[in-house]
Amino acid sequence: MQTVRKERKILKKLIKFSNNGKQIVSFDELGIKDKFYLNELASKGLVTIVGTKQDDEGYYTECNHLTITDEGKHYFEKRFEVNKEMMFKSFWLPIGVAFSRTDRSYFEL
Repeated sequence: MQTVRKERKILKKLIKFSNNGKQIVSFDELGIKDKFYLNELASKGLVTIVGTKQDDEGYYTECNHLTITDEGKHYFEKRFEVNKEMMFKSFWLPIGVAFSRTDRSYFEL
Protein backbone atom coordinates (compact mmCIF):
# COMPACT_ATOMS: atom_id res chain seq x y z
CA MET A 1 0.00 0.00 0.00
CA GLN A 2 1.46 3.31 -1.07
CA THR A 3 1.12 6.52 0.88
CA VAL A 4 2.33 10.03 0.22
CA ARG A 5 4.51 12.03 2.58
CA LYS A 6 1.67 14.06 4.12
CA GLU A 7 -0.26 10.89 4.92
CA ARG A 8 2.80 9.41 6.63
CA LYS A 9 3.27 12.58 8.68
CA ILE A 10 -0.33 12.37 9.87
CA LEU A 11 0.16 8.69 10.76
CA LYS A 12 3.30 9.49 12.76
CA LYS A 13 1.42 12.14 14.74
CA LEU A 14 -1.44 9.75 15.42
CA ILE A 15 0.96 7.02 16.55
CA LYS A 16 2.58 9.48 18.94
CA PHE A 17 -0.81 10.44 20.40
CA SER A 18 -1.76 6.77 20.65
CA ASN A 19 1.46 5.90 22.49
CA ASN A 20 0.70 8.68 24.97
CA GLY A 21 -2.72 7.12 25.67
CA LYS A 22 -4.92 9.40 23.59
CA GLN A 23 -6.97 7.28 21.19
CA ILE A 24 -9.29 9.88 19.64
CA VAL A 25 -7.65 13.02 18.25
CA SER A 26 -9.34 16.05 16.71
CA PHE A 27 -8.32 17.50 13.36
CA ASP A 28 -7.35 20.74 15.14
CA GLU A 29 -4.88 18.95 17.42
CA LEU A 30 -3.19 17.51 14.36
CA GLY A 31 -3.19 20.86 12.57
CA ILE A 32 -5.11 19.49 9.59
CA LYS A 33 -7.22 21.72 7.40
CA ASP A 34 -7.37 19.60 4.22
CA LYS A 35 -9.49 16.48 4.67
CA PHE A 36 -8.30 14.86 1.44
CA TYR A 37 -5.39 13.02 3.08
CA LEU A 38 -7.56 11.94 5.98
CA ASN A 39 -10.10 10.43 3.61
CA GLU A 40 -7.28 8.64 1.76
CA LEU A 41 -5.96 7.18 5.03
CA ALA A 42 -9.47 6.11 5.98
CA SER A 43 -10.03 4.44 2.60
CA LYS A 44 -6.79 2.48 3.09
CA GLY A 45 -7.97 1.32 6.51
CA LEU A 46 -5.20 3.04 8.47
CA VAL A 47 -7.46 5.45 10.38
CA THR A 48 -11.12 5.78 11.26
CA ILE A 49 -12.95 9.10 11.10
CA VAL A 50 -15.02 9.47 14.24
CA GLY A 51 -18.20 11.53 14.49
CA THR A 52 -19.10 13.80 17.37
CA LYS A 53 -22.18 15.77 18.39
CA GLN A 54 -25.18 13.59 17.63
CA ASP A 55 -28.49 15.18 16.76
CA ASP A 56 -31.86 14.03 18.10
CA GLU A 57 -32.14 11.26 15.50
CA GLY A 58 -28.72 9.76 16.33
CA TYR A 59 -26.86 11.04 13.27
CA TYR A 60 -23.47 12.63 13.72
CA THR A 61 -23.45 16.30 12.84
CA GLU A 62 -19.66 16.68 12.82
CA CYS A 63 -16.97 14.22 11.77
CA ASN A 64 -13.83 15.97 12.94
CA HIS A 65 -11.95 13.38 14.99
CA LEU A 66 -9.65 10.50 14.08
CA THR A 67 -8.62 7.26 15.67
CA ILE A 68 -5.81 5.08 14.39
CA THR A 69 -6.45 1.42 13.55
CA ASP A 70 -4.17 -1.48 14.43
CA GLU A 71 -3.02 -1.62 10.82
CA GLY A 72 -2.15 2.08 11.02
CA LYS A 73 -0.15 1.60 14.22
CA HIS A 74 2.02 -1.01 12.52
CA TYR A 75 2.16 0.56 9.06
CA PHE A 76 5.81 1.62 9.27
CA GLU A 77 6.96 -1.82 10.42
CA LYS A 78 5.17 -3.45 7.50
CA ARG A 79 6.49 -0.83 5.09
CA PHE A 80 10.06 -1.51 6.24
CA GLU A 81 9.65 -5.26 5.67
CA VAL A 82 8.16 -4.75 2.20
CA ASN A 83 10.98 -2.38 1.21
CA LYS A 84 13.59 -4.79 2.55
CA GLU A 85 12.10 -7.67 0.54
CA MET A 86 11.94 -5.51 -2.59
CA MET A 87 15.62 -4.54 -2.24
CA PHE A 88 16.57 -8.18 -1.85
CA LYS A 89 14.59 -9.36 -4.87
CA SER A 90 15.40 -6.53 -7.23
CA PHE A 91 18.97 -5.68 -6.25
CA TRP A 92 20.86 -8.25 -4.22
CA LEU A 93 19.41 -11.42 -5.77
CA PRO A 94 20.33 -10.48 -9.37
CA ILE A 95 23.86 -9.58 -8.26
CA GLY A 96 24.20 -12.93 -6.48
CA VAL A 97 22.92 -14.80 -9.53
CA ALA A 98 25.32 -12.95 -11.81
CA PHE A 99 28.31 -13.92 -9.67
CA SER A 100 27.26 -17.52 -9.19
CA ARG A 101 26.98 -18.37 -12.87
CA THR A 102 29.00 -21.38 -13.90
CA ASP A 103 29.68 -19.96 -17.33
CA ARG A 104 33.14 -18.43 -16.87
CA SER A 105 33.39 -17.13 -20.44
CA TYR A 106 32.71 -13.65 -19.11
CA PHE A 107 36.01 -13.67 -17.28
CA GLU A 108 38.26 -15.09 -20.03
CA LEU A 109 40.46 -12.70 -21.92
